Amino acid sequence: MRILRNSAMTNAAYRHSRQLAFGLLLAMVCVLTFISPNADMAMALVATPVAPSITKQPVSQTVVAGKTAMFSVTAGGSTPLFYQWKKNSLPISGATSASYTTPATSAADSGSQFVVTVTNALGSVTSAAATLTVNVPPSITTQPTAQSVLVGQTATFSVVAAGTNPLTYQWKKNGSAIQGATLSSYTTPATVFADNGASYSVTVTNVAANVTSSSAVLTVNAPPAITKQPANSTVIAGQTATFSITASGTAPLSYQWTRNSLPISGATSASYTTPATSGMDNGSQFAVAITNLVGTVTSAPATLTVNVPASITTQPTNQTIYVGQTATFSVVAAGTGTLAYQWKKSGPQIKGATLSSYTTPVVTLADSGSSFTVTVTNSFGSVTSSAAILTVLPAIPPVITTQPLSQTIIALQTATFSVAASGTPPFTYQWLKNGLAITGATLSSYTTPLTSTFDSGEVFSARVTNAGGSVTSAGAILTVNAPGQLTPALSSLNFGNVLTQTSGILTVSVTNSGGTSVTILNATVSGTGFMSSGGTGSPIAPGQSTSFLVTFAPETTGAVAGSLLISSTAANSPTTILLSGIGVAPGTHSVDLSWNEASTDVFGFNVYRATLSGGPYTLVTAAPVTPSQYLDTQVAAGLSYYYVVTAVSTSQIESDYSPEASTQIPSP
Repeated sequence: MRILRNSAMTNAAYRHSRQLAFGLLLAMVCVLTFISPNADMAMALVATPVAPSITKQPVSQTVVAGKTAMFSVTAGGSTPLFYQWKKNSLPISGATSASYTTPATSAADSGSQFVVTVTNALGSVTSAAATLTVNVPPSITTQPTAQSVLVGQTATFSVVAAGTNPLTYQWKKNGSAIQGATLSSYTTPATVFADNGASYSVTVTNVAANVTSSSAVLTVNAPPAITKQPANSTVIAGQTATFSITASGTAPLSYQWTRNSLPISGATSASYTTPATSGMDNGSQFAVAITNLVGTVTSAPATLTVNVPASITTQPTNQTIYVGQTATFSVVAAGTGTLAYQWKKSGPQIKGATLSSYTTPVVTLADSGSSFTVTVTNSFGSVTSSAAILTVLPAIPPVITTQPLSQTIIALQTATFSVAASGTPPFTYQWLKNGLAITGATLSSYTTPLTSTFDSGEVFSARVTNAGGSVTSAGAILTVNAPGQLTPALSSLNFGNVLTQTSGILTVSVTNSGGTSVTILNATVSGTGFMSSGGTGSPIAPGQSTSFLVTFAPETTGAVAGSLLISSTAANSPTTILLSGIGVAPGTHSVDLSWNEASTDVFGFNVYRATLSGGPYTLVTAAPVTPSQYLDTQVAAGLSYYYVVTAVSTSQIESDYSPEASTQIPSP
């Protein structure tokens, strides 16, 4: 094919190109001459210009930040075609090819829209917009931080990440994924001490990439806990004992051992070794307090048992005794557990002598000079005492140093006789009654059975015997007196009729009819209106009497009964005297009494009244009266009254009763 250039068309095309905004365009008109291979003729064709068109639009791009994106377009139309790419409607300098490659992208580029305008001589066309999506890989902006909690608490780890959403999270513990831990923060379950030191990290992922955080360490602070208590320890005295403990908890752990609750200086380790032990340490209790920053725990006490071999703390001592006596040797020993004893006499073991003390049989002179030792044994050793020497001296016969004394007692009492003797013990005693041995009376004193007056005059003595001989004491005489007895002169007192608002007085005596003195302890009166005085004081000797003054002051009319109860040291105590009287209301009658004086030495007169002939009489005058007359206004109608008078001398001596005078008060 041949291409022929027409100069006229070329000039026209040039003029047209001057009018285009994008520069010089050259239009070519091609005259194509096809020469048929079969004909000798040529045909000329002329091409028509075509405006630009987009046949393939630019496609949206998604890249990772830092990468480039390339947009391209396919256009049709008459050439030459010119391209201008734009970003967000703004031309991109130098972007004049059918494709455009961005610089390295950043997150700020995400969402930008790119178009391209295609131009030729006939016009221009702009492509559809292609969107650039820039995916930013995740990055950790705030790393998870280490946490410190107490056992049983929870810990929360969190992360702040950036990058293209959506971001997904996966937490890990010690490198292993934690099921369900897919948020930006993670809260552990309640912690246990085994979680201490665990590391936690998180992997953050998006469409672009993933990133793993730094590890955050979990510190679980646990109070001290005892996993193995200190154990009891048993040692032999002189050895040491070691106590130890195993504990868990947040380090550092500090230790303080105590003995019987008191701190042990310097005992601040997980184990403690005592100094060399002694029996004084036996039973001591050792415990340890363990402390950390969270708290303190104290162990159970461990008991120290110190087994002490047998040892003698007090040796047996030499003994000096007399023939016929016994000697006792004793030892004081110490040691753990049961102590066994075996006494020896001059070398050979003494059969049955297995206590801490040993008493010999009754000795003879042949025993003098014998040596006695004891071997003390326990489970941890044995020890033999030093020797104690026995010296035996001839016996000294007994001598009475204190004779039994005569006794005076009251019947139904006992008497005790005693004797003392010197000489070589032991002594044996035999009491004698009227020279005859009393069965069973073999002590240094003898108490009789309850006595009676038939025992009075009996003689008691004691025969004292030792290895050197015997001696009999002097006799002591027993005197047994009959006990005191109180006998009242009257068993009852009857006051008869006594006007109310007045009083009657009667006297009763009691006599000691026994063989010993009697002391009145107290006298009590029962019955309304009865009172008593006198009678108490010094002891009443046998055959002597004392008197009680009894007053009847009736408060109301009618019969009254009572008693006088006398308590004393008498054998028949208490003594009771019955009391009776009748209270009568006073009337309007009176009795006028008068009499003749029988002496000039008279201070006054006492007037007595009774309601029965012969008495008993009641004193009706408050004080001796003068002259020799008295008006009794305290009489009742319908009753008989009997009067006597006594004279009182100037020396206050009262005479006997006068002859009795009587009167009958008329009935109303």
